[in-house]
Amino acid sequence: MTQKQIITFKDYLPLFILLLFSGNPLFTSEDYSKTILVIYTLGFVIYMHFVAGIKVPDRMVAIFWVIVVFIVVLVLFQQILLGFVSYPGVFALILKILLGLYTLLYYMDKKIDFLTVYIKIMAFLVITSLPFWLINHFGWYGLDLNFNHLKTFFFYTSFQGLEGYMSVRNSGMFWEPGALSGYLNLALIFVALKNGKFQLGDYKMEVLWITIGIITSMSTTGFLVFLIILNIYIFQNYGIANIIVIPVTLLLIYFSFSKLDFLQEKIELQYQESQELTKSDISNTRFGAWKMDMQYIQSQPFTGNGLDIKTRYRFHPWITTDIGHGNGMSNFIVYWGIPFFLLWLFCVYKSAKIITQSTLIAYIVVILLSLLLQGEQFLNFPMFLMFFIIPFIYKIDYQQAP
Repeated sequence: MTQKQIITFKDYLPLFILLLFSGNPLFTSEDYSKTILVIYTLGFVIYMHFVAGIKVPDRMVAIFWVIVVFIVVLVLFQQILLGFVSYPGVFALILKILLGLYTLLYYMDKKIDFLTVYIKIMAFLVITSLPFWLINHFGWYGLDLNFNHLKTFFFYTSFQGLEGYMSVRNSGMFWEPGALSGYLNLALIFVALKNGKFQLGDYKMEVLWITIGIITSMSTTGFLVFLIILNIYIFQNYGIANIIVIPVTLLLIYFSFSKLDFLQEKIELQYQESQELTKSDISNTRFGAWKMDMQYIQSQPFTGNGLDIKTRYRFHPWITTDIGHGNGMSNFIVYWGIPFFLLWLFCVYKSAKIITQSTLIAYIVVILLSLLLQGEQFLNFPMFLMFFIIPFIYKIDYQQAP
C-alpha cells in the first residue's frame, strides 16, 4: 500500500458482515442461517463483479480451485470409504472460503488494509458489548434464540444467570465468551503482524479495549493465549528491564493461574476427567474431546470422517445431535483429515511470513492460533478459513498501511 487512506463506514461493512457469519448466533445458529449465507455470499460476489467491477487475479482463481479440488477429493474418498457425505455441509464450507476470498478482494481493490479494519472492528465490538455485559449482571434480556441459556441484543449475546463466573462473562456478539476472546486474541496477533513484532505501534487504544474484552470474557484458553502474547511483548520490548519486569510478570501469571477458578481449577478438572475416559465415553471438553477424537483420527487420518453425525460419530452411534464439541483442532481433523489441517497451518505460516518477513513471528503465530483452536470451533467459520487465501492475495506494503 503506497498511501494512507481514510476508512469509511461503508468499508467496515464487508468484514463486519463476515464476522457475523463467523459466530453471531442470529447468523449461524438459526434454521435460516445456511440460506442467508448462500444469499449474501452469492449476492456479494455478483456485486463485486458487476457493480464494483473487480477483476479477480488469475492466481486467486487458481488457488481457490485448488482448495475446492482438494475438498472434492476428500469428499469422494469419504463417500467411498464411509458411504455417506453431507453435501450441504461441504457446499457451506466452500461458500465460507469464497466469502473470505471476496472480502479480501474488496479491501485489496480499495487499497485498504484488512488487518487494520479487523483490529478496529474488534475494539468497537468490545466497546459496544460492555453496557450489555453490565446489564447481564442483573438479568437475562434480549431476543430469544431458542436455546436454554442464550438471548441476543445483536451486538451482545446474553447468558442466563448461572452460579459463579458464568453469569458475568462477556461474549460480545458471538456465541460464547471463548469465541469473543479468541477473535480478540486474533486482533492482538494482527497488531503484531502490522508492526512486524509484538508491540503496540499505532494501536494503543485498540489494544486497551481488546485487553478489557479478553479480561471480561474470562475465557480459559483466551486468557492463557493472552498471557503468552503479553510475555512475548515484554521480551521483545523491554531489553535490560526484563530482569525486573519478567519476574514480576511471571508472579502475576502464577497468581492468576492459581487463584482464578476458570484457569487452574477448570484445566485440572478437565484434564483429570479426560484421563478417566474410555473409548465409549463422550466428552465435549478440550482434553476429553482430543481423547475421544483420537479413534476417529486414527481410523481416517488422511481423508477425514465427514461432517454428518452418522459418519463423524460412527463409533458413538447413540450421538444424534450436536454435543458442543470443545476442541476446534481435533474436530476439524476428524472432519477433514490431517493433510487438510496441515495445509491450513501452512497457509497461516505463509501469511505471517509474507506480512512480517520474520520466520520466528510466523512460527509464533502458528502456535498461538493452534492454541486458540483448543477452545473453540473457529475453523467452522469464514474468519479463520480466510487464512487459506491470505498468503496468495495479501502481498501489500504493511509498513505504509494506515
